[in-house]
Formats: sequence, C-alpha cells, structure tokens
Amino acid sequence: MTRNSAIIWKRFFLCGKMMRTIQNGRVFMRVLVAMSGGVDSTVAAMLLRDAGWEVGGAYMRMLPPELSASEDGREARRAAERLEIPFYEFDMVSDFREQVLDYFCGSYLGGSTPNPCVVCNRMIKFGAFYREAEKLGYERIATGHYARVLRTGPALRLLRSAHREKDQSYFLHGLSLSQLERAVFPLEYYDKERVRAAAALFGFENADRKDSQDICFVKGGPGAYADFIEAYTGRKLEHGTFTDPQGRVLGTHEGIARYTIGQRKGVRTAFGRPLYVIAKNAADHTVVMGEDALLYSDTVRVKEFNLLYPDYDPDHLTAKHRYGQPDMPAALSLDGSEAVITFKKPQRAVTPGQFAVVYDGETVVGGGEICE
Repeated sequence: MTRNSAIIWKRFFLCGKMMRTIQNGRVFMRVLVAMSGGVDSTVAAMLLRDAGWEVGGAYMRMLPPELSASEDGREARRAAERLEIPFYEFDMVSDFREQVLDYFCGSYLGGSTPNPCVVCNRMIKFGAFYREAEKLGYERIATGHYARVLRTGPALRLLRSAHREKDQSYFLHGLSLSQLERAVFPLEYYDKERVRAAAALFGFENADRKDSQDICFVKGGPGAYADFIEAYTGRKLEHGTFTDPQGRVLGTHEGIARYTIGQRKGVRTAFGRPLYVIAKNAADHTVVMGEDALLYSDTVRVKEFNLLYPDYDPDHLTAKHRYGQPDMPAALSLDGSEAVITFKKPQRAVTPGQFAVVYDGETVVGGGEICE
C-alpha cells in the first residue's frame, strides 16, 4: 500500500466510531465475520482486523448447488486470504431449508407474502451461525449490515444506521436482546459509497459488485417466486378465481402465490377497469380484486411482537409496514404477544406476512409479522 493510500485508509477508518466493544469492563476481541463474498462483509472484516480484533471469516453455504451462486463462496475465501484471516465454511443447507425455505413456501401457499430475510437473520445468521462460531471459540459475530447497537452499561438498543438511505435495522428487528448482545456491526457509521471506495483502494475484486436486489434463492423476473415454489414443493399451484368484494367471479388465475396485496401489474385478466389485489383466501384459492381506495387502512395487527425497547416515548413513535417505505407517525398498543399499530394516516397495501417495525427516533422499539 502506498503512503497516500495509507493516509486515505486512516481517514476512512477514523471516520467510523466502531473500534472496540467494551462490555462489563472487558474487551471482546475474538469475532467471526459472516462473509458472503460481497463488499460489505469484506470491508467489515477489514475494519475489525485493523481495529485490533482477532478476526476470522466464515461463509455459510445455505443453498443446495442448483440454487446457489458458486462464486460467492470462492469470493469470500479470496477476501479472507487477502486479509490474512482464518476462514471457515459452514454447511447450513439443512437449517436453511427447514427455517427459511419451508417458511417461505408455506407462507405463500397460505395466502401471505413473507419476508424471508427477517427470518433468516433471526434463525440462521444470528442463530445457527453464532452456534458454529461459539464452537470455534469466537465470542462475537459480525456482519455487513448497516445498523448500530448502542451499549449503555448492561442495557443495549438497536439503532438505525447513521446513514438512513442504507439503513437495514428493519431486517434486524426480530433479533433477541441476547443475539444483539453478541453482534457487531462495523459498518454502522459508513455509507455504501465509502465502503466501495475502501474495497477498491485495497484492490478487492468485489468493490463494484452489484447489490442483491431480491431474495438470494430466487432468480428471475415476474413469476419467479411461484416457479420456485412449484419446483421446491414438487407440485403445481392450484388454480382459482378472481372475485370482486361481493364474491362475484371475474375470471380465473394460476395460483394465489402469484399475487400480492396492492398488485395490478401482472394480473393478466382484463377487468375493464383498474382493479387491484385487495385480499387472498387460501381456503378456496380466491383472489379478491377491488378499487385502489379499498387498499387503505390505518390499523395493523401484528403477531409475536418482539419488544426490544420497552422505555419508548409513546408520543414519539413512527412505523413502517414494509422495508423501503418512509416512516409514518403511529401509535403502539401491546396486547400480550400481539400488538396493534395505528397510523396517523391510512397506509396503502398493508400485507399479511410482511413485517411492521416501530421506531422511537433512531431506536428500534420492536416489530412483528402482520396478520391483518
């Protein structure tokens, strides 16, 4: 590395505030980074190594060969070799099938629209992966997620990334406090542009690799989810009918898994006027079509609400019912393991199976799966 490069890296490194995590008077220095072969996890490992942590890297093989991108594992190994850190490969195929793929297909066949990334984080990346790391003597695990964990004495909070445009705290809301306790997010104060610049500076081949825009195990355009479900389950989707809200039949469709709430594009039947998917019924395989006005609701019921921050300010809450949408002012009412989120303004296309997440400013209050 040239002298100029060293100066640039030092400035980049010092711009971040994640150096060492001190908890209960002890510095935890053994951390295993979940390396996907992408630029985020590569730079996360580099930051930790240069901060003085004892770093290892590991690639999780979660997909069978026919579904996986074989170059991912090779790129992860090459990055670890460039960083001169130990590298491991974990076979997570069985865990991923049971915890994520079965859930994904079951949810679609049951009439919901799932978010497998949320479940994968809770069950695989911060569950099964940590158990493997612990066997190897690692005390912490790290990922390339853009989010923060604030530790104040024995208490901790999950916060948004310092850069809202790349914030991924939504996908982490399902983690338990014990999972967050052993998690490290080195990219908490960085944006994607600086991460790519750091990777390019050190000559990593993945510096310009495109971000994944979809779930990792489904490739292709419209209809790909349904095609995957048919291939995975080994059976064709059951056909059904389009109806209006009064139950009148409008036409036929090729399976409820091909449609989601709010959808108009891709609905091949011509209805003579703009109609949208407003509901699905797995029991009789009907897809209910209606006008756009019927898609709006101000109340969202959530099951298995994961409360991370009970000391929230009820007058300062916002929420979102899908990733990528802006936060909207809301109220939260807890009822045992369930919660009701009431938005100040009606929201379009609230979708069962997706996750609603509540924030108090920068802090994630909690979230759960939308049931109605």
